[in-house]
Amino acid sequence: MKMKLPAVPEHTPKCKLTIMNAGFCMTKKSHLLKGADKSNVSVPALFFLIEHPVHGNILFDTGYSTRYFEATKAFPFSLMNKITPVKITEKENAISQLLENNLTSKQIQTVILSHLHADHAGGIADFNHSTIYVDKNEWRYGQQSKLKLLWKGYLRQMYEKINLSSLEQLDFEESGHPYGPFGNTIDLLKDGTIILVPFPGHAIGQFGLLLNISNQERYFLIADSAYVRDNYQMNQGGSFLSRLAHYNSSQYESNFPILQQTEIDNPNLVIIPSHDPMMYQQFIGK
Repeated sequence: MKMKLPAVPEHTPKCKLTIMNAGFCMTKKSHLLKGADKSNVSVPALFFLIEHPVHGNILFDTGYSTRYFEATKAFPFSLMNKITPVKITEKENAISQLLENNLTSKQIQTVILSHLHADHAGGIADFNHSTIYVDKNEWRYGQQSKLKLLWKGYLRQMYEKINLSSLEQLDFEESGHPYGPFGNTIDLLKDGTIILVPFPGHAIGQFGLLLNISNQERYFLIADSAYVRDNYQMNQGGSFLSRLAHYNSSQYESNFPILQQTEIDNPNLVIIPSHDPMMYQQFIGK
């Protein structure tokens, strides 16, 4: 299996990536990686600001938000916060962090949601002026009853007020085209900067984002295609409890060899899982 990516053309618009974080959940290391020790770890909820020279400011995910506490206040939704307690303050909300960087919600032209779990779509209600992209299958799945969704890590309360006139549902099967070794990808802006790559398994409609800045600077934001880099580097998933959160755990783990080979075949590519504490330390660390 070869996973060499195409070269980035010199004329590709030069984007800027800022890696940010909105909240943490507390869990055991062994929850993220089977066989790891059972010490507690703060798991980040990374989100990403992409500044495009033509298309403006784009978010990939929004992390948690303090609305999570209201959504999990009553039983049975409170069980989610008991299993993986969340820590986030108003100052750590995505919208608050962007304001500190002199960006208002009206200046965020686009929000791309990798999937609808609460630690990725938690802040979406703050961006009702943005065009919002979600996978078609993910959106349909996310319209089930709140109770049924709860057991798979969704809080419909967090995203149910999305303005449908702003929603764009991605159809990878209908609109997708091959990009190097990946099939059915979507070149979102039609300029080679942002390539959306489907990675179902953790969620039915999850996808990653390949950001092409140059041949020397490329990022693969893989959301929850792996919790931590060790998952795909060691070909090892998480605990039994973590498997319950996946839409299809076998499909999820089948992505590990693909990610491992992609990393090997593209030495300048930085693969970033959204919940890897090491990624947080490397790019944000305090």
